[in-house]
This record gives sequence, C-alpha cells and structure tokens, in this order.
Amino acid sequence: MRIAYTTDTYWPRINGVSVSTQLFMDELIKNGHDVRLWAPTYPMTKAERAMPVAVVARVHRMKSFSVLVSKEDYISSPFEMKRFWSELDQFEPDLIHCQTEFSLSWFSIPYAKRRGIPVVMTCHTYFEKYVNFFFPLIPAGFAKWATRSFAWLMFRKAKTIVVPTRAMKIVLESYGLSSNIQVIPTGIEPSDFSGVDKASERESGEFLRRHPQLIGKKLLLAVGRMGQEKNVDFLLDVVKRLQPDLPGTTLLVAGNGPYMEQFQRNIVSMGLSDLVLPLGYVKRSELKHLYALADVFTFASVTETQGLVTIESMMCRTPVVAIGKMGTLEVMEGDNGGFMVGENVAEFTLRVHQLLTDPVLYAQKSQEAWDYSQNWTSARMAARLETLYRSLVRQV
Repeated sequence: MRIAYTTDTYWPRINGVSVSTQLFMDELIKNGHDVRLWAPTYPMTKAERAMPVAVVARVHRMKSFSVLVSKEDYISSPFEMKRFWSELDQFEPDLIHCQTEFSLSWFSIPYAKRRGIPVVMTCHTYFEKYVNFFFPLIPAGFAKWATRSFAWLMFRKAKTIVVPTRAMKIVLESYGLSSNIQVIPTGIEPSDFSGVDKASERESGEFLRRHPQLIGKKLLLAVGRMGQEKNVDFLLDVVKRLQPDLPGTTLLVAGNGPYMEQFQRNIVSMGLSDLVLPLGYVKRSELKHLYALADVFTFASVTETQGLVTIESMMCRTPVVAIGKMGTLEVMEGDNGGFMVGENVAEFTLRVHQLLTDPVLYAQKSQEAWDYSQNWTSARMAARLETLYRSLVRQV
C-alpha cells in the first residue's frame, strides 16, 4: 500500500506523538509498504541533521510558524495546502493517516474527500485535561466545552479513529463520536532497549561516570516531557518521604519542556537540590542505559493516553511504580512489572520503599517487568494497524 502520514508534531520535537509516528512508519516500511510523512518545518537542529537519510527522504516538510501558547510547537502555513495537495497527487496514496488534529488534518480531509480515499485519524492526546495549562485565563467550563466541540468536529470526519487505549475510546464516545473507533496501542521496538545490563550500568555505566555523586545511591527515574500536567512535583514529595528510612535516595529526571524552570525552583524550595537531578533532554539511544541504571521507574502523570515509558523501563528490567489513571491504568493492567497505585503520596512511597528494601520482591518484579513488556512490541501493534488499513482500502 501507499500510505500518507500527516502530523503537526515530529522530530526534532520530542513527545509521544513523534515516537509513535516513527515506530509505526518503521514497521510498515519493513513490511513492504511505501510510507511518506508530511510534517512542519522546525528550526534546524543538530539532532535533525543527524537523522538517517532513509528517514529524511520520506519526510516532506511544510513551511510553518510557532504556536503562541506553546513555543516548541509549530503549525503548517495555510498557504502550503496547494503544495501539499500537489505532492499527494504525485504520491497517489491509498489512504491518509492523520496523527494530529490540526493544520495538516485540515489540509488532508478535503483532499481525501475529493479523491475518494479513506482518512484514518489517531487521537493521541486527551486535550480536555491539558487545555487549561495552555489557556489558564479561560474559564474551565468553557475550555472543556470548546475542547470537546473541537474534537467532535475534527474526528467525526474520519473513516476510522485509532486510539491507544480503551479509556480514550470511552472518552471519544462520550463526545458523541459514532465513527469506527479502534484501540491499537503504539508498542515499543525491542531493539531500542536491548543490550543493557543493570549490574554493568551500576558498576561502570556512562551516566555514573558523568555523575559520580550517584555511586552507591538508590536511584529513582522519571522520563518524559516537562509539563505541569505531567504531575512531576508529586515525585518530589515521594523523594522527601523516603529520606528518613533510605537517606540519599535520588530522583533522576530525563526530559525538558516549559515547566522545567519552575520544577527546578520547586526542588530548591523543598531542600532537595542534592536529591533530585534534572538531566534535561536525553537522546533516545541513551535512554536504555538510564532505565537500566535506575532501581525503580516512577511515573506520576494522570493525563497520559498511553504512557509507554512504563513499558520502555520494563524492557530494561526496571520495575515501575505508577499512578493508575488513563492510559497507564490500561498499559500496566494492574501490578504487572511493578505496582500501580492511587494518586496518593503515602501509597506511592510505600511501594517504592518495598522495591528498594526487599531483594526477593525486586528480583520477582524485575523478571515480571521484562516478561510483560514482550506483549507490547511495535511489530505486533503495526500488524493490527496494517489489517485495519487493508480493510479500509478494500471498501473503496
């Protein structure tokens, strides 16, 4: 098949949409499909210049401008629609899969209607929970109504909607969407997180060489975009509560974003400067070493549509303690590979403490984490998406 992907967020922008889009593209290309992607142009970075030639050749960049409420995000210029349609005509796609709900979807939907090809849309983000972080001055009730109305207007035009979890399917159905909604998680590429050993990382790993103050300490890890909605301050309370019994227990935080400066101020104000280490952006190729180095992966977000960082950690045999809300609730399906708890600092801390102090429990959860992670490979999920595509193309 010839498959056109569109997304309003892609490398070098680092988030779950970029990762998901790339993983599905890679698997579909492995299976012999011709996949092209249209995405915004970002300011050129060293990371983008280093991208493999095979990836760059499949990506069409649209002239774009920065979004006022989120300077790290870009929207394609409306004047690019004519070029976009022309490039699609040259490619002659069998279907279009829109990974986001914004400008490139607005270009794609009328094109697909004119050409008589199906449109698939993925709902990656639960914007109803995010909107007030971007527009804090808008009354919460109005913001919620506006977000739901926008979602209904956009997703009702898709032939099929893909969501990563059953929880997100229920959300969209509550908006009154009657389109065919399919639950297809993203999955993880196992090779991205193989070849690491926990003992080796703790003895002579690169992160310990860079940060020798971590040697001999119990290490917690959080990975993700630094946004207020990610609930990262919750983990500061956990670190503080652990100190009386496990002094020196340190939290490593990998990721960057608009909340980083405030988060660093919160670290100082709580007297945790020696116990919390914000690492900033960490290359995806290096993440596996960080996951393996950590004793426990901690995940406090309550807005995730999926939360696949928990599975990434499990692939490196690091148990997880996470708040069981939204996508995390479904991904972990209980205490698989760690512990899923309520949004309660005492309960969260207790589970972390158990893992850090009970070697038998830790060994059990470490093995369980690796075993469970094998159910979430990107190849398995891409096969399900491929089946969906074929069914839609046959209907045309």
